[in-house]
Amino acid sequence: MSDENHRLMPLWIWVTIACAAVGAAVWFAVNSRRPDPPESFRYDVAPFEQVEPDRVMAIELAPISPGIPGLRALAATPDGAIFVAGEKTLLVCGLDGSERARYALPATPDCVAAAPNGRILLGMADHVDVRDAMGKPEQTWAFPGERVHITSIAADESSVYVADAGNRVVLRFDYGGNLQARIGEKDAARDIPGLIVPSPYFDVAFDNAGAMWAVNPGRHGLEQYRPTGEPVSAWYRPSMEPDGFCGCCNPAHIAFRSDGTLVTAEKGLVRVKLYSVDQKLLGFIAGPAAFRETPGGPFSPELDMPLLDLAVDAQDRILVLDGRANAVRVFQVKEPH
Repeated sequence: MSDENHRLMPLWIWVTIACAAVGAAVWFAVNSRRPDPPESFRYDVAPFEQVEPDRVMAIELAPISPGIPGLRALAATPDGAIFVAGEKTLLVCGLDGSERARYALPATPDCVAAAPNGRILLGMADHVDVRDAMGKPEQTWAFPGERVHITSIAADESSVYVADAGNRVVLRFDYGGNLQARIGEKDAARDIPGLIVPSPYFDVAFDNAGAMWAVNPGRHGLEQYRPTGEPVSAWYRPSMEPDGFCGCCNPAHIAFRSDGTLVTAEKGLVRVKLYSVDQKLLGFIAGPAAFRETPGGPFSPELDMPLLDLAVDAQDRILVLDGRANAVRVFQVKEPH
């Protein structure tokens, strides 16, 4: 079209073109909007966040406030010590929270364990920092590879079990730092399905009989292994129901009481539960409301998860490391009537 004809085009034509363009834009915006899914397809966990008071079987005691920023790891010993690690600091305290020792660290641990021989074991992302009972450095166990991500350590009289979430394996060492076994890797010949670890939530713990259990978070359950890596037993509970585990990686943390009952902590649907020795749900230690989770509200982002670690102390109290409160929450199971 020439400039002259462009100037002579009637105004009504320009108005018509403009209205058509606006109408097309509105139609596209309305019709391209994805419709809301039917009720049965909506991801709504609000009904599961409600915990009836009569199902809560613990009372909360006074918390332990370590006074350390950025809390990350927790452990307890049979002789009454509690280890709390945070920003480049390790605190050792008694059952009443009184400070016994405080050690400066070169970095912030992701996990901590106290060995029966008194050694302190710190998981530092891609290596284990071994210290004596006085906190003095003894050894460093380096892990080759780029994917190493240590998330949990458990130790008995002869061995140290290290959970490597990056490589989806539990490594068993002797106290000289020598690798003795790789546990949990997929092995069809030994009927081992392999650990599914989509995120850095991968825990190991001993039960009251000294057996080692590893969480298989992607399968929503636990697996028991012999020190050689042979599987003993396993149980999985993928479910939105109260006795099950849901979401990406749950249970996120586990600990055993002296009677063999299992304590679990979950992320996403934040709650702490207690299971019998035959894997039956006994009740809740604490529900989402105890950790300032609002029923029906959005899930917490990964960096704002309130449940950072879990332990059982010498009095069988349940210790929960609460990242939001920056404290160790203490729960005591109610005596049966």
